[in-house]
This record gives sequence, structure tokens and C-alpha cells, in this order.
Amino acid sequence: MSLQAWNIFMELLRAGLWEQDLRLSAVPDAAGWEQVLQTARAQGVMGLLVRGVAHLEQDQRPPEAVQRMLQAWQTALERASARHDRVQAELLAELHAAGLHPLVQKGSEAARHYDFPQLRQAGDIDLFCQELAQGASGQGASGQGASLRALFPQARIASDGAAVFVRDGVTVELHPRYYDVHRAPSELPAPGSPGGEILLLTAHIFKHAVGEGVGCKQLCDLARALAALEGRYDKDGLAAVLRRAGLLRAYRLICALLAADFGLPARYCLPGPRTVDPEPLRRIVRAGGIGHTDAAHGGKLATAGAFLRRLPFALRYGAREAMCMVLELAAGNLRNRK
Repeated sequence: MSLQAWNIFMELLRAGLWEQDLRLSAVPDAAGWEQVLQTARAQGVMGLLVRGVAHLEQDQRPPEAVQRMLQAWQTALERASARHDRVQAELLAELHAAGLHPLVQKGSEAARHYDFPQLRQAGDIDLFCQELAQGASGQGASGQGASLRALFPQARIASDGAAVFVRDGVTVELHPRYYDVHRAPSELPAPGSPGGEILLLTAHIFKHAVGEGVGCKQLCDLARALAALEGRYDKDGLAAVLRRAGLLRAYRLICALLAADFGLPARYCLPGPRTVDPEPLRRIVRAGGIGHTDAAHGGKLATAGAFLRRLPFALRYGAREAMCMVLELAAGNLRNRK
């Protein structure tokens, strides 16, 4: 897309993200509006575009056909969000009834930080359920594995150890650990804590950036979480965890992009260097989006190819974690072949 269309998209995204009134620097023509809509779809932020347009002055509103399309998207997002919430509530009830202790990752937990949670594009349901995941991978008691088979007989075990299945059209993943961080649990914040949520979202962005691609949706989730959770976690403690995990440089890069392009006030980030160039991550975001990378369409080989292409980025911003990811996926693929 053209640079002008991208800049207009980002203006609307910021207005929707922070619920701020907006007057565009330039009004797109019909073709330009189509580019903006395509970008919002690819980046997983159509709901924020809907909100951004709502903050436009009347004389800059898009053509009637575009407004009708945005209204249709709003209705679809609200319905998908309601279905996602219903399925998640059912699953949590089933797991609690079985004596298990699931925690929600990302998804509705991230959505609660938005002014209009129902317009955050719903994706998979991600749950941390250590009892089930350990049983499924043969690391826990046999009763736990039996519980998994009884509750979700259709589940398959992914190469990262997650149990994956589909419920009413919604993909569900039961993860063996809360964080995408290869450190001992004793060295990490408590799952579900404010600092833990910041770490979870940061590691998730890095993992996607070095693999199948990362979109504005994940970055907006972190921006809203940083603003909402300000003052509720120990920043020095989080910095120490990020440093031990080798992700402090990745965090600073992400925050640099959030401040430069997404309108996040720098005070919500960890104190430290403010001269980080966000361009390496900006290029990845603009090139991909959610579900629009080559890796997303090409399976494991394409994902591996994307990682190899981004190896210099991975080694610069999170070498230790990147290598651990490779080893874990390789081990998981070997287990699944047996």
C-alpha cells in the first residue's frame, strides 16, 4: 500500500485506540479508503478503525458505501466476540468442574483494557492449564491425561505441547505454560499478575515477529495493557525478568514503536534509553499483519523459512529466547512423529 494510505490508517488507528477526536492530515479517495480497509483487516484491527472513523469530523467521514461496510464489520465483530465469550465461559466451567485451574491468556484478558472490548477482533481461546497439558504430554499423572481425553477427545497435541481443538468454530489452545519464556517458573512473575501480563504480551509479540509475523492487533493489546496497568506492578522487577530472559532489548524496541507510531506515552514504559530506532519492527508489522504472511499460509516449512529470514533480527533482540524456541519446536516435532 502507499505510504499516504498507511499514514491515514495509523491516524485512524490511534484515534480508535485511545478514543480521541481526529482531523485527518489528508482525506483519502475511494481507492485510498479501500486500501485503509484492507490494511485494517490484515492487521486485525477493524474494530479500532470503526472507532477511529467515529471520531472523525463530519466533513471527513468516508463515503456511504464505506460506512455501510464498517457497520457490517462492527456487527460481525460483536457477534464473534459474544460467541467467543460464550465458548470461553463454557470451557472454564467444564474445567473447574473437573477440578482443574485454568487461566485465560491474551484474548478476553487483553480485551478488558479497551473502551469497547466487543470490538477487539476475537481470535483463539488461549488457556493455561498445567494439569491438562502435563497429562497430555506424559509428564503428569495418568489421571490428568485421562481427564484430557474424557473432556476433549478431539484434542491434538501441538509441537509446543499445547492441546488444540475446535469448539463451535472457535479454536482452543490449552498451553503447558503461561509464558512464551524459557525460564524457570520461580524466576517469572506470578501468572495472571499485572507484571506477568506485560511479560506475556511482550514475549508473544517477539515470538510472532521472528516467526509467522506480528500485526497491529498484538501491539495495540500491549499498548492498552501498559496504560491500564501503570502503577500496578514493579517496573524494576519486570526489567530484571526481561534481562534474565534476554528480552529487554525486544521490549525496548516494541515500546519505541508504540511511542512513535501508536501514541503510547513513554511514561508507561520502563525507564531507560529513549533513542531506540523502531524501524526494524515497523518493517515487519507493515510487511505482514495477522494471517497474511507467507508463513501463515505455508505451514511449518514456511514458518521455518520466515524464521531463517528474520534470524538477524531474532539474534539482535532476543537471541537466547529465539534459540530456545527453535530447540523446543524441533523436540516437539520429533515427539509427534513417534
